[in-house]
Amino acid sequence: MTTHYSTPNTESGSGSRTWTSVLRLLTSRSTVLLLAAALLVLYFEHASGGIFVTATNASLLLRQTAVVAVAAAGIAILIIMGEIDLSIGSSAFLTGLVAAQCQVAGWGVAPSVMAAVGTGIALGFVQGLVITRLALPAFVVTLAGLLLWRGIGLMWTDAAAIGPVSPEFADLTEGRMSSLSTTALAALVVAYGLWSAYRRYTSVKQEQGNVAITPILAAVAASTVLAGALLWIGAGRTGLPNAILWIAVIVIVLGFALSRAKFGRRVYLVGSNREAAMYAGISVNRIVLLGFIIMGAIYGIAGTMLIARVGTSTADSGINLELTAIAAAVIGGVSLRGGIGSIVGALLGAFLLSTIDNGMSLLGVSSYAENVVKALILVFAVGLDGYFTRRQQIR
Repeated sequence: MTTHYSTPNTESGSGSRTWTSVLRLLTSRSTVLLLAAALLVLYFEHASGGIFVTATNASLLLRQTAVVAVAAAGIAILIIMGEIDLSIGSSAFLTGLVAAQCQVAGWGVAPSVMAAVGTGIALGFVQGLVITRLALPAFVVTLAGLLLWRGIGLMWTDAAAIGPVSPEFADLTEGRMSSLSTTALAALVVAYGLWSAYRRYTSVKQEQGNVAITPILAAVAASTVLAGALLWIGAGRTGLPNAILWIAVIVIVLGFALSRAKFGRRVYLVGSNREAAMYAGISVNRIVLLGFIIMGAIYGIAGTMLIARVGTSTADSGINLELTAIAAAVIGGVSLRGGIGSIVGALLGAFLLSTIDNGMSLLGVSSYAENVVKALILVFAVGLDGYFTRRQQIR
């Protein structure tokens, strides 16, 4: 009797895996955000008569996005660990005020920035210490900080404007990068995309043996498109602003801390299940305190960027920055339930909000209507977060 052996249809299995990876990529949060941004860009370009998609306006958009992107990256870490911070705007105001006072006193750029960041770290440490030692909700403590830090700054200056800062200080965000620096940054973006694709390929190959090539190609394509956009903006009349360097550094450092470092794994575990984190031997209070100290450094950086952009410290600096940053993080896929999110997602959310502001300003739409649109997008993002969470639970 002849025995027939059936061989698995590897070609069919490979095709199925490829289709699954493509479908998963198309329905991911990042893809949804990028698609929404692309549709907005197309609409604003058409409605503005072709003045939206220009290198000059793109450079302006980067300057407008920078502070929100930095603040959103910081608040993303706190939200992922299940905390919140409502004092971002007031804290950035106070740290910016410190930088402006240092500039008026004749300090150099570096000492002024260090004073602002040091002040921010102190503010974050104080709030984190109150939250962890007194077991008070972060919502209440940071709400008090929202009132306290701005009140201290207004009492200090009697609500007067402090400035102007030196041209060198303003160049921290408003200065133009050289052609060589722009080319180097674009090359680094491409190199990072290739390196990330290679790491993904090798890790999946070792774990599963078969690799879906679609996400890898998408990562390489995205980095190439981004590098091309940077070169295009850099070749424009206003060039690539130095503000992009602040965004890049914050995203790289915090992204590495969340995805590669032990701190990041603990942040996700604390946000997902605080009780399980305690049983695993993780000092939850220490992680929360460290998160607020990192947020404190973000206060200082955001305050520095605010003052560099405007040139002076005014009483309304940083107003509603906390709300915009939280909205950007949530729109970018950071779950208010904790345990889910990424720095890149928060960055995409910040760019989406800034695109709306920029485009509607070009069209002459009032700020009241802008708030309505952003509110609807925020509600949609929270609903989308619930959808993705339910889909993940079903799996």
